[in-house]
Formats: sequence, C-alpha cells, structure tokens
Amino acid sequence: MSISRTGLLAGTATILALLTSAQPRAVLAQSQGDIGIKVGDTVNVATGQGFVLAIVLEAQGHLFNVHVINGPAVLKRYPAEVRRRGKATAYDHANGIYEVDDRVKVLYEGKWIDSRVIGGLGMEYQVELPGNLTAWAKPEQLRFVSEAPPKDVARAGKPPRPGLVSCAGKIEGRYAAAGAMPVQMTFRSGKVTLSMMGDTQTGECWTGDGKIFITLPGEEGAMEIDINDDGSLQAPFGEMKKKGQ
Repeated sequence: MSISRTGLLAGTATILALLTSAQPRAVLAQSQGDIGIKVGDTVNVATGQGFVLAIVLEAQGHLFNVHVINGPAVLKRYPAEVRRRGKATAYDHANGIYEVDDRVKVLYEGKWIDSRVIGGLGMEYQVELPGNLTAWAKPEQLRFVSEAPPKDVARAGKPPRPGLVSCAGKIEGRYAAAGAMPVQMTFRSGKVTLSMMGDTQTGECWTGDGKIFITLPGEEGAMEIDINDDGSLQAPFGEMKKKGQ
C-alpha cells in the first residue's frame, strides 16, 4: 500500500493518511457505560479560541448545554466538543479521546502496530510510526493500550518553578470575579481556595515576576494570574477584585 508523504522535516516525514479504501475498515467501538459527566461539573469545551472552561447546565446523552466561563450558554456535543477535566476514562478512550503519550495501536499498512500519541487536533491524533515517521490518525484507526506515564504534577510545598516564593503575607483575602460567573478565590497564609459554581478546590499560592501561580495537588502545571497596577487580579476567567479579608 502506498501512503502520501509531504516531505521531510528534521528527519521526520509527516504522513497525511494511514488508510486507503483497499484496507479493512476500522470501526470505533463506543462504550455503553456511563459517560460520568453530570450537571454542575466543570468541563472543557471547544471554541474558536480552543478549549475553555465551562459549567454543565443540562445533559442529555452526549449533548450538553454548558455555560462558558465569562461567556454565553451554548450546546456542545461529546466527544468532539466536550472533554472532562482530568484524566481520560475508559469511556473516553472508547469514544476516540486520547492524550499525549498514551500508548496505542495504530492501523498501518493493514496491521495494528504499537505506537504513541504525540499530538492532537480536534478528533485527530499525531502518532509515531516505524522509521522515525509520524502520521495523523482518526479515532477509528487507533486502539487504546495504556495510559501515558505519570506526569510531573504539583506537590505540596514545591513551587511550580525556581525563584517563586509563597504568597503568605503578600496576597491575602477574598477576591471575586467582576463578571457574571460566580468565581471566588480566598488567599490565606500561602494557601488558596478556589470556588466556582459549587466546585471548591484547595491549593497553594506562589508569587514572582508580578504574577501569582496557583497549584492544585495532583494536577499538572500552574494557573498564572497577573497582578494589575490597582491590586486587582487578572485571571483566565476575568478580572478579580478584592472583596474582604
């Protein structure tokens, strides 16, 4: 079987198609279990600016009415437009959702071979192939094998990067979003409590370079918040002003 190539880039060829009409057709087997996303959950939804946070207002099967943070209420469909926060489940994998570094089998030249997800765009995934090649594959061309190795997640007492110090004594008090979404952050002695639509999480606060960095135990990365000249905070979901101690 021949596969189309677009050329070499740093010794790696990008293959635009894995299957031809001559190959056996792979079928995406959808899970019949519980999707596990319910009213009130915080999810990620697809928009013109990429995936953003939203709150589930209504749910019917794979169709969700969600309120985009600092935006409107819209209808979104799983799996293309709605993704759960946190680790993908067996239900997600059965419905074609994969994460970077997931181990998979990919249909290549009529055979299922071992591979790894190295990128994604919508419902298509870039995977490794033999010979230092890569390809873009659709969910029906993939089978889940195992989760990605553990990522470097936030640990208590460890700043997300060198040079940052605890917010204790520097950022204290309760801040609330100025927009329509009921988002609130309360800073106490280097700890932060984030409350949003009934969902409450507690993490640690770090500061440096005119910014605040929020880490949540067990989650990857940190939320970056700018400190405005007037003392308000510029968070991903809008401006937050101090409301009290």
